[in-house]
Amino acid sequence: MRYGKRPDGQMHRSARAIADGLIPSSSRLRLHRRGSSAADGEPRDGFLEGIGMRSKALALCASIGVLAWAGAARAQTAPEAPAADEPSQLGEIIVTAQKRSESLQRTPVAVSAFTSETLEQQQINGVQQLQYNVPSLVFAQLTGYSQLSMRGIGSDLTVTAGEPTVATFQDGVYMGQLFAQSVPSFDLERIEVLRGPQGTLYGRNSTGGTINYITKPPSYDTAANLAFTYGNYDRVAVEAGATGAIVPDKVAARVSVKYDRRDGYRFNVFDGKRYDANDHLSGQAALLIEPSSDIKLTLRGDMSRQVTSAVQQFIDALPTPSSISPETPTGIFSLPGTALAGIPGLLSPSDLALLGNRSISDLFGLSEPGLRGGDPTKSTRIANDFPSRTEVNLRGASATLDWDIGNVSLKSITAYRFSKLFIQTDNDGSSAAILYEDPIQQTSKQFTQEVNISGKAFDDRLDWLAGVFYLHDRASLKADIYLPSLGDLIIASASLGTAAPPPVFDLSQPLIPNLLLLGSDPLLGNTLYGGQPTPVAFLGFGAEQKSSSLAGFGQVTYRIADRLRVTAGLRYTRDEKDVFRRLHSNFVPTAALCETQSKKSWTAWTGTAGVDFDLSDRAMLYGKVSRGYKAGGFNPAECTGSFNPEILWSYEAGLKSTLADNQLRVNLAGFYYDFSDIQFTTYLNNSSTIRNAADATLYGIEAEYMLAPRGLAGFSLDGSGSWIHSEYGSQLLQDPLGLATLDIKGNRLIRAPEWKLNFGAQQRIETANAGAFTLRGEAAYTSQIFHDVFNGEAPFQSQTREAPYWILNARLSWSSPGDRFQAQLFAENITNKLYAYSRVAAATGAYVSGQFSPPRTYGIRLSMKLGAN
Repeated sequence: MRYGKRPDGQMHRSARAIADGLIPSSSRLRLHRRGSSAADGEPRDGFLEGIGMRSKALALCASIGVLAWAGAARAQTAPEAPAADEPSQLGEIIVTAQKRSESLQRTPVAVSAFTSETLEQQQINGVQQLQYNVPSLVFAQLTGYSQLSMRGIGSDLTVTAGEPTVATFQDGVYMGQLFAQSVPSFDLERIEVLRGPQGTLYGRNSTGGTINYITKPPSYDTAANLAFTYGNYDRVAVEAGATGAIVPDKVAARVSVKYDRRDGYRFNVFDGKRYDANDHLSGQAALLIEPSSDIKLTLRGDMSRQVTSAVQQFIDALPTPSSISPETPTGIFSLPGTALAGIPGLLSPSDLALLGNRSISDLFGLSEPGLRGGDPTKSTRIANDFPSRTEVNLRGASATLDWDIGNVSLKSITAYRFSKLFIQTDNDGSSAAILYEDPIQQTSKQFTQEVNISGKAFDDRLDWLAGVFYLHDRASLKADIYLPSLGDLIIASASLGTAAPPPVFDLSQPLIPNLLLLGSDPLLGNTLYGGQPTPVAFLGFGAEQKSSSLAGFGQVTYRIADRLRVTAGLRYTRDEKDVFRRLHSNFVPTAALCETQSKKSWTAWTGTAGVDFDLSDRAMLYGKVSRGYKAGGFNPAECTGSFNPEILWSYEAGLKSTLADNQLRVNLAGFYYDFSDIQFTTYLNNSSTIRNAADATLYGIEAEYMLAPRGLAGFSLDGSGSWIHSEYGSQLLQDPLGLATLDIKGNRLIRAPEWKLNFGAQQRIETANAGAFTLRGEAAYTSQIFHDVFNGEAPFQSQTREAPYWILNARLSWSSPGDRFQAQLFAENITNKLYAYSRVAAATGAYVSGQFSPPRTYGIRLSMKLGAN
């Protein structure tokens, strides 16, 4: 082992971690100086680099009733051939899940960690890929908004209404907008995924968990990287980066850029164009300044512009009027309602009864007028009459100061982020002119400041950390919703038994229009003439919201004995929101519109208490109790009302172990959740509104593993799994159609599949002079998912369920001697399985639309590294 000291003679913090026994003495380690680079993506502040086989820590979950295992952690490192005198097969990873550098296997937190090499090998750059590698993580997306859930705790909120249930950070900076969570990242050192409520150390409270993206820092060693990818759908991606010293040992910089574009996955038979395309340009730069050995200042800036044409696809609906009466104009569904409270639906329950409660999913794709294209659950052919476009622009700047002041370390993170979203979309997902949004525009200007100090006491038996966090965000939202077929309602209603008011002969009109007189519009009071276009009705809403959050937090860990430690943490948070809301429309009476100003604040105490015990040098048992909290908010699409914070009590315990002479890593975890005041979207009286459900109970087990048998050189197995039971408590809710009042007691939570399983196997073959070849296969299974609180049992909503599915991937990689050049052939979703990220019932429940996953993709990736990468 080689390592150095600071000029003052003291070891760096990571070196002290060795002395404190955080890293098993049997592991072969290397200590790098600050600012240097490493292939495994560990912290650069005197970081530790483990030399061993690629490792993926596995968390397996134990029984809830006896001892709820929690805090399983999964990690991956690059496979390397062990030295002749080195029995270790599985390498070590350093994480910062508790705001300090420590070994993953010695961290009593449920965290999955992925190093830079693993991210590159498996092409993981965001939550879309992470969901196939992290237990209980589920990704959903709805017209630009991400909806993540972890351990069954998730959210179906969109727009500015509320914060993410699963929080996202990049380099310690909170990413507060839902639409920013699905934008891919790149040039990453590692990703850490913390499962369970984070109500103590992290800048923003979350009830589901936290995802931390850590980008590669600048290095004093000159290095560069270049990668090129080409795939089907004419995908072209280029990524480049460079780092090096500006002033040796004082100032270093890193710059990276990526461009990724492809054609659309889906062909629209309505206009002959391809949709679901992607065009993404992003860049980031970092400057490291070290005026002395005790002070490190890192300045970062980033930008991203992603343009997609993701579409809402029609899934199911009630029959069109034309399927009942040939005389009724085509292209008219039993219309979706609106997103605003108090706006009447276009069909009453009696109208729906006349339709015979039939479905037209079997008619979709046939010659029925007004409907064209294939069933999106079976093909990539769509039939949308309105073009879709989503554009996300992100910009950010931050300054991170690390200052060692004797035995105390001070850290400050100051950041500003600008986020902007533009959406135009065909909401009904069909070729019928029913409902579209043009546009939704949302912006956010966010400032955050975090300061924390940490240190040791009592002969290094006590680790302590205390800090404050402040957030201020100014967000605005404007949404316009158009209803082209609203003027045709009178025509459709005649065949449905709800005749329009009698027509009045108008002498000011030509003879032919009078002969084709149809009736009077009951909403606008206008006379409707046959053969003439009717006005396109629209309604909309806007909101301007100022949010602030101030929190103080602290956590201590005390080593009672050599093998026994206790941890306690506490946090106080005060959130305040001030919102101005307005509704506007060209067909709603003025009295039904509004402009209101609302203001509200919430406070909460959260924290954690736990104990961890070393069963041996290779196994640790731990347990903890935590309280999580997520702030309340206001519904932007209605003029009154708010929703309350949600609260989660978590009881967890876990086991982390390395077995079979360090050839097998098995971690166990389990949890019991008591969840109250759950924030979710309910469709009631033709209005989509965020409300609080009464309560829910969840419990489950998780497992992660990594096997690298010494007798099978280059071979390894890895994987994870979770089993979760979830159920709502008793609460009566009216179904969207208003046909029944249903008790959701016993229903599974939204996007909380009972089973999630991930498997990986790979074989690396070293050659004498031709480098190394690696063949890897991956399989991921997700059991049935429900996208609404009724679990598909409400009338006409069976299609809100997602059937179980498997995703299969394969990769063949080659790396040159020294790993300077690499090539990879990849195929993802080999079986071309199409499943819905989201399934949404309209406010009237008359139809279901969704956003679907990518089809089978394949291609080649070429990369090279120069210098000390």
